[in-house]
Amino acid sequence: MTRTTRKFRAVALLLLLAACSPRPQVGVPPVADIEAATETKPKPTAAILTDPAADARYNSAVEGWGDRVRAAGVRLCRFYRDVGVKVECGG
Repeated sequence: MTRTTRKFRAVALLLLLAACSPRPQVGVPPVADIEAATETKPKPTAAILTDPAADARYNSAVEGWGDRVRAAGVRLCRFYRDVGVKVECGG
């Protein structure tokens, strides 16, 4: 086998391996993340004006909502980054 034939076979093998390498799946982002990113903010009730416990529960609900929406947004950002969109996904 000549040196040129070996090089040709090596290049052909590398091209074949490159074609078989896993690639990010292009499609739609996960439905759960889309739904989580559009979750409705908790609505305040009149009780939060006079009841400290109701106010604390509402504040906790808003904090949890904000954390869930942000986490979904970050996951969506990473999804788009992984499929090739040039985007910065802060922590």
